Amino acid sequence: MCTKNIKRLKCCRIPEIRPEGWLKRQMEIQMEGLTGKLYQVWDCVGSYSGWLGGTGENWERGPYYLDGLLPLAWYLKDEEHWELACRFVEWTLESADASGNFGPVASRQDYWSRFVMLKVLIQYYEIKEDERVLKLFSGYFSYLQEEILKRPMTQWSKARIGDLLYCINWYCQQTGEVLKELAAELKSQALDWNEVFEDFPFVRPAEYYYSWDRLLAHYQKSSMDEVMKYHTNHIVNLTMGFKYPAMLSYFFDDRDYEEITDRGLEAAEHFHGVATGALNGDEHLAGNNPSRGAELCSVVEYMFSLQTMIEAFGRGDYGDKIEKLAYNALPATITEDFMAHQYLQQANQVLANRAERDWFNTNEESNMFGLEPNFGCCTANMHQGWPKLLKSLWFKENEHTLVSMVHAPSSIVTQLAGEKVHIIEETEYPFKNRICYRVAEGEAPEAVLRIWIPGWCSHIRVGQEGKQRRLGRSEDYVTVRGLKAGDEITVEFEMDIRQSHWFKDSLAVERGPLVYALNIKEQWKAVRKVAGVSDYEVYPISPWNYAISKNAPLAVAENTIGRVPFSKQNPPVVLTGTGKRLEGWCLEHNSAGLIPKSPVEIQGKPEKIELIPYGCTKLRITQFPYYVE
Repeated sequence: MCTKNIKRLKCCRIPEIRPEGWLKRQMEIQMEGLTGKLYQVWDCVGSYSGWLGGTGENWERGPYYLDGLLPLAWYLKDEEHWELACRFVEWTLESADASGNFGPVASRQDYWSRFVMLKVLIQYYEIKEDERVLKLFSGYFSYLQEEILKRPMTQWSKARIGDLLYCINWYCQQTGEVLKELAAELKSQALDWNEVFEDFPFVRPAEYYYSWDRLLAHYQKSSMDEVMKYHTNHIVNLTMGFKYPAMLSYFFDDRDYEEITDRGLEAAEHFHGVATGALNGDEHLAGNNPSRGAELCSVVEYMFSLQTMIEAFGRGDYGDKIEKLAYNALPATITEDFMAHQYLQQANQVLANRAERDWFNTNEESNMFGLEPNFGCCTANMHQGWPKLLKSLWFKENEHTLVSMVHAPSSIVTQLAGEKVHIIEETEYPFKNRICYRVAEGEAPEAVLRIWIPGWCSHIRVGQEGKQRRLGRSEDYVTVRGLKAGDEITVEFEMDIRQSHWFKDSLAVERGPLVYALNIKEQWKAVRKVAGVSDYEVYPISPWNYAISKNAPLAVAENTIGRVPFSKQNPPVVLTGTGKRLEGWCLEHNSAGLIPKSPVEIQGKPEKIELIPYGCTKLRITQFPYYVE
């Protein structure tokens, strides 16, 4: 294995971490919602699933669902759903044939769906240390070593080889085996994301390069990759592809894979990014107009890729990106009861209904909330977001050093410097700025706790042993040496209100990791019910076409976090300011029209407006035109 990169970190194991506070409640809501009900209401992952030996769907949907269900059930100690997840796992472990291949017989020729199930089995092994998992991995990798020479990777498998390399690297770390020959062959067959990231080819929305309707009229879908770089331009493939250079860095030291990764991230964000941290793709790269769509699958897959990149490159700024996605884009595109989701969300989303919009190649239902809007991949895949976030909270630098990277209420029980240590992270972050690390158990004088200081924070207050000090951002971490039961370390990140600039020089308001959006009054209309799950359209019943003052102050009100953390009715934080109606800014093609270039000339009296966390909204303006007073 390559040892060139000495900054590597290691995720803590699932059994070591527990959700606490608002995060635990958010995960309970998820299990009370579709994650806990999907087996009963959606045939694709139900009792007829091919991943239970049935005649139903036998490709990616069963593994996608388990990728979230299994860790969620474990974290919540939910025996019913843990047993359900284990039924799928047991069937999978028993399904391997003499060649080493596994999974439903009807899809045995497919590679991609197996990559997802391998990721599920990694989580299962972390929890149960079942040696059958390593046996299945060994057999499957031996099978691949020969099979891919006869039948190379194509289409989805070719584009997503980074996920397979993640699984191979994990296996090598568990067993000490070196599978560089297999890694090298996969590298030769993979979609070369390194080449894409070094000279990013898609600087405009997909329709600038391709007409989807004309392509469909002349070509079969199976040949799309040859005529339009379908898989390279696909938003979920891209967000999965971000981990590809990082995974190669474990096997090869021939290139600066960290630099390549950063070039890709910077280009994608520059040309297709919006204020929430998401990348527009509906479902191919869509530019950075805030009225274009960002797919839910791309949000959760981007979060996971960033987690693997933290491990590979030891970078806290990747954790900042995870926080922005998790605390903004993720909750905004799923209903508060976790019973409906969108396929696409818009940063400026003023109407969510069945209607034609300027998507590249998704249908009229794409921004509706429901069971299966547009296509069912997100219905299966959205469940990994919150439970996998826990794996991004804590990392090990070495046997002595624990790193608190992404911040959320949680606890960890782990070995540090040969001693068992139990630390509770008590916080209402990201809504509030204070975190208290309380050592509940253990005495480890040689242990080190490093606390990441988010990139947006210029000053921090640190309290320890009754003393408090205010520090500028001279370093990336607060470092605490020596831990013993009873210790309390408090950090307060100074959350100044910030402004960031985006498409057409539009302005977004940020505070800490949260992005704030106009609090539009909403009217919900149930339009269909499938298996007891409603699909909804959402209409605005208050004005949305505001410009805001670039230099007027905003008042901050912090509220109690309620039963629903990202609640529209009871938002944890409210910013109050003024704005002016921009009468010429209207609906176009059922979305907010092209945002006027700022600064805008505007008349009229200022009106009081409320901004609430983006994750609390389902209709909103997030990127505003601004005026200068």
